[in-house]
Amino acid sequence: MTTEIKTFRRTRAEIHLGNLKHNLFELKKFLKPNTFLCPMVKANAYGHGDIEIAKALDQLNSKNLFSTLGVGLVEEGLLLRQLGIKSPILVLGSFDRSGFSEMLRWKLTAVVSQIRHLEILESFPDQTLGFHLKFDTGMHRLGFRPDDLPLIIKRWAKNWKLQGLMTHLYQAEDLMDPNGHSFQQMQIFKKIFSSEFFRQNSGASAIPVHSLNSAGFFNYYVLPNEFKNEFGYNFLGEESQEQGVRPGLALYGYSPVAQSHLSLKPVMSLKTAFVQWHRIKKGEVVSYGGTWKAERNSLIGVLPMGYADGYHRLLSNRSKVLFAGQLLPVIGNVCMDYLMVDLTDVENKISENEIAETEVVLFGCDEKQNLLSVEKLAQWSQTITWEILTSVGERVPRIFLHDS
Repeated sequence: MTTEIKTFRRTRAEIHLGNLKHNLFELKKFLKPNTFLCPMVKANAYGHGDIEIAKALDQLNSKNLFSTLGVGLVEEGLLLRQLGIKSPILVLGSFDRSGFSEMLRWKLTAVVSQIRHLEILESFPDQTLGFHLKFDTGMHRLGFRPDDLPLIIKRWAKNWKLQGLMTHLYQAEDLMDPNGHSFQQMQIFKKIFSSEFFRQNSGASAIPVHSLNSAGFFNYYVLPNEFKNEFGYNFLGEESQEQGVRPGLALYGYSPVAQSHLSLKPVMSLKTAFVQWHRIKKGEVVSYGGTWKAERNSLIGVLPMGYADGYHRLLSNRSKVLFAGQLLPVIGNVCMDYLMVDLTDVENKISENEIAETEVVLFGCDEKQNLLSVEKLAQWSQTITWEILTSVGERVPRIFLHDS
């Protein structure tokens, strides 16, 4: 029995499902109808709530808008399937025999990336096994080495059905640079997917080949580039296939490259409201360690949001919040449950009732569509956008809005 717990603070993450759909259609504009497309919903859908995000995408896939959903763990895939997600689900992470058995039971597709995985497949000789093969072309994390190909061919079983080939780029920003790391990775990958063995095992239609994360997608399909203009999308050779896309960050409204040329909309807005405000005198300090000292008589507001909710302590005395259309500084050390804001610059422009009633945006958009971007918080805390999004804690309720 599941118990729904009420929340009594105004801290929340608003998830705009309309923006999610908008972003998916923006990505689709640059892809051929049958190009492999795998929206990533791993890590709780990048902090947005994997169940509701997957449900929204699942409804869209009645029109075959994408190939499969992508998760990082067997457990993530099982949860989605058990809660009614019907779209194909690709498990990109590793697995043991019991995990593979559960994937078969719940019709999840495995990514096979090491010799031990082949041994697990061999222990299921009486079932048709469909899976993707992953090759390590330079990331040096997961995947077969290119010189493992002869061993794979030698061990290939009749009940195995190859459904895709993949690799992962570790610096996709330089994909279209012939001297770049990713370009060299793609040359290695081309030799693999162009091999006679995979041509023979592709069946009536070509095996999906996928290598592009969000940055790779922008560089390969979207951004103007002199090298691309000269060689076109077939820079891997006239015989090369379309490169499939596994978008994560772009799906949720953010571009990993400076000029995206897409109209992406942030899906999450993190909001709260002041629970207390008080005046302090010049020279008094705020929060643990007294790291912020008032240089004037000041009005200080307290927000019910802290590092236990995913608002990093590294943002102490560095970040800002969006309040009444204005950016105001976070002051003092961020606490486990609270953070403080200097309201002095707006105290003569807003009443105490307005302070209590007006929402505060920690990132995302306010009601007037003013934006405080996740990129800004990442910059202030010297981390990456992905980490800010995925850090939003489980005790922050996700409010799913079906806006147009």
